[in-house]
Amino acid sequence: MKKALQNISYLLAATIICLSAETFAQQEGHYLNMASNPFMLNPAAGGLSDVAHLELSSRNQWTGYNGGPRSVLFVGHSQFKVGEKSKNPLKEFNTDNAMLFQSPERSTGKMKHILGGKAVYDAIGPFVKTSIYGSYAFHLPFTKKVNFGAGIGLGWSNLGILQDRVVLYEADDAAYNQFLGNTSNQNILDANAGIVFYSENLFVGLSTTQLLKNSVEFDDVVTSSNFNRHYFFVTKYNFALSEQFSIEPTVVAKYVKNSPFSVDFGARFIYNKASWFAFQYRTSNALTFQFGTNIVKNIYASYGFELGTGSLRTVTSGTHELQLGFYIGKNRNTSKEIKDSAK
Repeated sequence: MKKALQNISYLLAATIICLSAETFAQQEGHYLNMASNPFMLNPAAGGLSDVAHLELSSRNQWTGYNGGPRSVLFVGHSQFKVGEKSKNPLKEFNTDNAMLFQSPERSTGKMKHILGGKAVYDAIGPFVKTSIYGSYAFHLPFTKKVNFGAGIGLGWSNLGILQDRVVLYEADDAAYNQFLGNTSNQNILDANAGIVFYSENLFVGLSTTQLLKNSVEFDDVVTSSNFNRHYFFVTKYNFALSEQFSIEPTVVAKYVKNSPFSVDFGARFIYNKASWFAFQYRTSNALTFQFGTNIVKNIYASYGFELGTGSLRTVTSGTHELQLGFYIGKNRNTSKEIKDSAK
């Protein structure tokens, strides 16, 4: 019995370590779009521009490997007004519904209140984790062209085991049936936080997730695993090469206790502020590529592919990632346009 319980603890520890993450013990999901949309893992990184932003991401890791990590992430954030007489902080955006519209620019030199949220579904093998977070951020002007902000997120997660996906070495495993078969889920309250420093072309963000370091427990079964704090650093700068082309070098660094420090070095090549191609090299043995474009009516889409260069490359066909996003601006004030044209 003792040996069976130890085996279960080892299984839980190994799987939770891998859950929705890389092969080197990251627990938080890693998305190729983190540099483009740092709000994914930083509650302070919302409201950089004067439009609301929604994005749906789907990530399929270790393609070709049965039971590999699967993730779905939905995020949204927007500035909001404070006080009855406050003006709408959102601006009109792509009111002509142009195709290949230009992405919204960051705004600085003013105070901002930002509300956001995210919903996450992660799965690996028989283990699933569902999370819902809400966040608040406050940005202040450092100068007219530079803003500084801080944010915090609070949320709930449920970690569970899908019984129909469990394959036992012994069909009648008494330890599993007694301790995990009937009570195989855990509810978790957690928090994350972050800070940002940005201008029109520069962005620097630092954040941490899983602040409360919850232990992994399934009723009476206590494992040696816990949800370690993760630390993320994102920085990028947009250099104009011409009126239509620009390049945006990016660095994304990740650290978690008992795991190697990992850094993604790369760049985005942007055409007319509407379409882009990006590539990154990850020090934990991976190459990534991403294509994206703004489409029409404030909608954009991107596709990313990650190719492992380590030992897993021989048994998997890489990782695929899709994003679909939407910008929401203020309604067009046609009456004001008519009055202005009559002057």
